[in-house]
Amino acid sequence: MLRVAHLLPNLVIGGRERIVADLCRDAPDDGIDPFVIAYDPAADPAGQFAVEAPVIAVDRRDPGFARQLRDWLTDARIDVLHAQGHVSAALARRGLGDVPMVATLHIALGTGWRWALPVARGLRAAREVTAVSDDLARRYRPLAGRPIRTIATGVDLGRFAARERTCQSDRSFTLGIAARLHPVKRHQDALAALRILQERGLSCRLEIAGDGPRAAELARLAQDLDVRLLGTVTDMPGWLATLDGFMLVSDHEGTPAALIEAMAASLPCIATRVGGMPALAGDAALLVPRRSPRAIADAIERLIRDPGLRRDLANAARDRAAQFGTDRQSSAYREIYRQCVAGPHHLHDKFVIQPPSP
Repeated sequence: MLRVAHLLPNLVIGGRERIVADLCRDAPDDGIDPFVIAYDPAADPAGQFAVEAPVIAVDRRDPGFARQLRDWLTDARIDVLHAQGHVSAALARRGLGDVPMVATLHIALGTGWRWALPVARGLRAAREVTAVSDDLARRYRPLAGRPIRTIATGVDLGRFAARERTCQSDRSFTLGIAARLHPVKRHQDALAALRILQERGLSCRLEIAGDGPRAAELARLAQDLDVRLLGTVTDMPGWLATLDGFMLVSDHEGTPAALIEAMAASLPCIATRVGGMPALAGDAALLVPRRSPRAIADAIERLIRDPGLRRDLANAARDRAAQFGTDRQSSAYREIYRQCVAGPHHLHDKFVIQPPSP
């Protein structure tokens, strides 16, 4: 069996971490023995994914991080290191030794240009670079110095499609957001949209699943609104089955698993027209501009007032989500791992860094 180690900060619940958990779960069927290396280990195991693989902690702040990583990869006889994220690729470069690396891009570099040079070096040291969306592949190509293959996020479709709807008819129209409580997710825009709806005399409840550093701030912004901050939700299919709709109004996304799951659960969705979300949702969601609470409010009002629209979007979402199963994701990476072990490695080390186009 191929021995594959996934390198990432930790397993605190998020889209990247969900991908790693799914790849580890499917690994034995693909002839892969999986491992996880966490370089910013979270102190509290609550709110983290449980993965079907050994988890090794190596602190990236330790001056001997690269040597420890290299020694562990050698001692564990790892065939491929899968760096999950651009920072992971940058950190892994000096600790690879003779182990080939696959680097997968999950989020945009954003304003973190202090990382540009180490990220470029890390991506060019990788034997294969992939991205979870075409948008990310385009953004990072100048740094990688080569075409980047897109492997869209996959989800376990059967877990979501099999649930019966459990919405209660005696409560307000209820939308959900599943996203870490981080500035990039723009929860405040959703809350501002609810205030606009309130001014229009429309009732809407918002349930927010996820943890993060903005919990107290969002609780303050949500005062006098029908909003529930749920923290970590472990039964995502069960929770989605209680909703009337779903939205993700981030500043940027790759191919977010949370949106695929909501679509697989046949929910009408609202999403910002950013990153990989337009390609993911197509006409199966209401797309709105980023940072536009009024546009979000208008989209919510359309869902509230038009049952036919909700039904059409729900059906289209379910059909479109069928393209994003974990089986396709796992098989694509399995072939890449095998190619990495079998093929030669050509470093892409001559480059000039230029900011990617917006």
